[in-house]
Amino acid sequence: MGTDKAWVEINDRTMIEHVLVAATKPVAASLSIIIHPANPNTARYRRLAGQWDARLLDDLHDHQGPLGGIHTSLKACGEGESALVLACDLPFLTAEFLEFLCREHDARAAQATVPLGCDGRLQPLAAVYDQSCLAAVEERLALQELKVERLFGVVRTERIAFQEFAHLPRARKFFLNINTVEDYRNAGRDEAG
Repeated sequence: MGTDKAWVEINDRTMIEHVLVAATKPVAASLSIIIHPANPNTARYRRLAGQWDARLLDDLHDHQGPLGGIHTSLKACGEGESALVLACDLPFLTAEFLEFLCREHDARAAQATVPLGCDGRLQPLAAVYDQSCLAAVEERLALQELKVERLFGVVRTERIAFQEFAHLPRARKFFLNINTVEDYRNAGRDEAG
């Protein structure tokens, strides 16, 4: 989109606030925001983190994509903890869905719990990762196998079929992300429907 998507507004709230405040804060014991250390909006992220009692973490990796962010989040976890990893461009997630996902992760005793969208695609950036995944993530990074999906072949992964949470309000919109200007234009319509 040519800009830091976290700060794009949808219905008078930035996308990161939709994810952080509306969806995650009611569910998570603690909040963290991961950014690149050279991000030009660092001061703005720092203010947001302070406002919502979140930690601001520097991404431990440069150009390692989502897997690098997952690694950074797991390094910040204590032993036996899990990280609910969410992309900032998923403004339609709800606390109700995230509560469901966390409950399923705990009940199934998985290392990774990953939902599938209504199209059947894995959603690795709206998933729960146990701290026990750390060694496997580090191995993938060392091998430069950066596709998150490859991690699921080496850790105990529970895939949550869309049908298991399709009954939740607005479930079909949970994984609509904003990657283009056209996505952004359609977001208002998606929010309303």
